[in-house]
Amino acid sequence: MFVNKKRWVSSALAAMMAVTLLAGCGNGSSDQASQPGNGSTVSEEGGENAMGKPKLMFWNLDGNAEADSYGVTALKEKFDIDVEFVSVGREAFKEKLNLMIASGEIPDWWKEPSFPEYDKFLQQEVAAEVPQDLIEEHMPKYVAWLKRYLGDDPFRYVRRDGKIYGLPVLWDIGIDGMQLGFREDWLKKVGIAKKPETLEEMEAALTAFRNNDPDGNGKKDTYGITSSAESIGSLYSSVFGAFDVYPSIFVEKEGKVVRGEIEPGAKQALEVLHRWYKNELIDPEFVVNKASNVEDKVLTDKVGAIEYYWWAFVPGNAFLGGEQWYDKLKQKKADFNWAVSPGVKGPEGKYGMAQYHPSFASGVMFGKQLNDNREKLIKYLQVFETTQFDPEMYEKLNFGEKGKTWNIGEKGTVQFIPPYNDEKERKRAGIGGYSMSGSFNDYDFQTTYTSEESLRQLAKDTRAQGTRNIDILAPFNKPIYNEYQDKLSQFTLQQYVDFITGRQSLSEFDNYVAKWKSMGGDKVLEEAQKVYEENFKN
Repeated sequence: MFVNKKRWVSSALAAMMAVTLLAGCGNGSSDQASQPGNGSTVSEEGGENAMGKPKLMFWNLDGNAEADSYGVTALKEKFDIDVEFVSVGREAFKEKLNLMIASGEIPDWWKEPSFPEYDKFLQQEVAAEVPQDLIEEHMPKYVAWLKRYLGDDPFRYVRRDGKIYGLPVLWDIGIDGMQLGFREDWLKKVGIAKKPETLEEMEAALTAFRNNDPDGNGKKDTYGITSSAESIGSLYSSVFGAFDVYPSIFVEKEGKVVRGEIEPGAKQALEVLHRWYKNELIDPEFVVNKASNVEDKVLTDKVGAIEYYWWAFVPGNAFLGGEQWYDKLKQKKADFNWAVSPGVKGPEGKYGMAQYHPSFASGVMFGKQLNDNREKLIKYLQVFETTQFDPEMYEKLNFGEKGKTWNIGEKGTVQFIPPYNDEKERKRAGIGGYSMSGSFNDYDFQTTYTSEESLRQLAKDTRAQGTRNIDILAPFNKPIYNEYQDKLSQFTLQQYVDFITGRQSLSEFDNYVAKWKSMGGDKVLEEAQKVYEENFKN
């Protein structure tokens, strides 16, 4: 689901990460599959160096790890360990891992296999158990981070037969990221004094955006809202949320797992969208829009409302830095601003938008050899904890030596000291851009270095508006769903476009539901209910 949204946010984050520190988030992709691992092999007899220190291996996926950098040197001294890096490009990582395992050279750990891959590694018996009490003892800040987003049992998705084989990884900003933004300057221009809070108020605003020349160019060339029909999840989710339905995700209602795309509320939402389309409130090109088209229409003043990630609606320096939609529009119009909403209320006061489940992959797994080397396993846990969640070591790895290479500036963000304000100098010194675990990005923690102090409350308040309507079954293996999901999604997407544009009457909605079920939807729902009961009713 949300294919296009993922691409949008990837582009946005890629731009931001050029100036920040999200080493574990997946940007950059130099392929170094053929390069040696900084002169080291993966395994060494007994896992120790000549000095008897445990030798810990780390993946060098972007080619920016330096064994003798200020941060890595401090880490080695703190934990009395030696460090080796295995260099391989991100695209080649999975292939390299599988080759190593197939040859019996099982690495000490690897990152973020999908949930089906996670189960495959367990079937191959190549992974070590990671006892929960060990994680809680040596990674307390990590566990607290997990619980903030996954609840009191954050290991439920990686537990098999009562045992844990991985450290869960999260994309924590996905859980409440999507919100609805209205052009506040346009609202004022067309005489609307408050942010729309209901479907009726939203319709009135969109109507004015279409008819009242909000951009002041004397032409009727603006629309109320646009979107992209690349996926169901990206198609006016806030309107469906007003009827308490969330197409493309599994949600639970009164003990029953349902799919929003076939619920009666979806028909009501489609009736609204068809009326908006007929009245020219919706950009007619939404059917063919790609992510880039949507962005162009936002930035060229063609639409007055859009569903997107909340950090695009605030200054870039409120979050991770970089230039966001807000900054680009503010440069053109001094009175520009977004009015951000979690969604508008429907007839029964319901509202919200579909979001990403934060568990996008299983997590970090360890090689089975660590079953017999508890000391080394603990070292890994301690290193992951301190490098991702403790300010002292995090700063040394990402920024270098405080007072020499960086300081906190007047606005409360990291400022590099010349010559380290030059990225080439930082790279030469091995500063920044590397995460020992390659995962575990706690954005609340990380943005204390990138978000300007005066804007932090704005970011916090804006994010806090987001609803957390997630696919409760996303992390669980669902073979039947996997078999049918593409066919069902494409069918629904085409039907929805036809209903919205009027190519098909909504009197056919029940026939659509019946066909969806006969195409495999019934089997999908039956499997989903079984998965839910197995995992949520114990």
